[in-house]
Amino acid sequence: MLPMISVVVPVRNRRTLLPQLIDELLQQNYPSDRFEVLVVDGRSTDGSADLVRRRYAQKHARVRVLDNPKMRSSAGRNVGIRAAAGDVIVFVDGGCSVPSRNLLEDAAALLQQSGAGFLLRPQPLLGPAPTPVGETIAHATGNWLGRMRNPAGRDKKSRGLTNASLAGAAYPRQLFAQVGFFDETLDACEDREFITRMDKAGIEGCVDARLTVYEVPQKNVRGLIRQMVCEGRCRIRLMRKHVGSGSLEQLAPMALLSVVPLTALAWAMLPRFAAEVATVPLALMMGAILAASLQLGVSHGLAAAWRAPRIFAGMYCGLGWGLLAEALRPAKAASVPVIVEVMRPRPELQVAEEIERAA
Repeated sequence: MLPMISVVVPVRNRRTLLPQLIDELLQQNYPSDRFEVLVVDGRSTDGSADLVRRRYAQKHARVRVLDNPKMRSSAGRNVGIRAAAGDVIVFVDGGCSVPSRNLLEDAAALLQQSGAGFLLRPQPLLGPAPTPVGETIAHATGNWLGRMRNPAGRDKKSRGLTNASLAGAAYPRQLFAQVGFFDETLDACEDREFITRMDKAGIEGCVDARLTVYEVPQKNVRGLIRQMVCEGRCRIRLMRKHVGSGSLEQLAPMALLSVVPLTALAWAMLPRFAAEVATVPLALMMGAILAASLQLGVSHGLAAAWRAPRIFAGMYCGLGWGLLAEALRPAKAASVPVIVEVMRPRPELQVAEEIERAA
């Protein structure tokens, strides 16, 4: 018999994107009585939860809306896990679209055939861009300079057993009883942190391109900067919690951001020759941004070349600032708050909560 699958969709203020995503999930080539969709709403202010209740939950018993008072995606995932009826849990963020109608079918088959403990997927920024700037952000992220901001995400296999930190796609329910829940202190990188714990436990994951979902890019540079600041902060928290999980290369944006004031100080305080030497790193970065922007212009038009410099600058400055701001804060003891009860927990998940409290 095919496994029961619970699709958990953590969401906050995604009213315009949710209808397409839920329609794509409901149209999956998988028996309708063998999967459910749990939309976990993080106290949206745009009516996302009401829209889902009115348009879907009242008509489809397999669509439910759950409350996530802590609002973070990591907490929303945990709420979904506790409420899920499935033996397999698939996560799809509210800002994504699902290009394949066989996502659930492929996930069930891969878990059974691969021998892997869980499934990973690519998650490129190929979702429908909300603005022209958002479209350029997607192109910039796929550009060589955009990919360099996250060395851990490069050169991954499209298929096969690996412990690579890609986006988590599907997990057998009993896995959470073994390694615990998602870390609710993180508002980004929670997938990466969870996969790091499974790696330490010797649990291998399988990456397969058939599980790909498309992420929707930010609509403007301001949103991109906020996203990158959050990514940088959580990257430092992850490195502190799992010593040795990061690399100096991942901290490069922090060093690049520090170069800007140091270069200004060099010109104010050092002899001209020394100041010129100190300017070399900043000049190289500016040259890389110019080269990458021209490349985008050739591929996607003059408007993309015009927008790209501020997008690349926002990407690296935001990430660098997040890294620096969190690195300067005193480290806190790693802990995961008690998960909000949304239903009577299964015994194996009570064990998982005890694991997290002890972590």
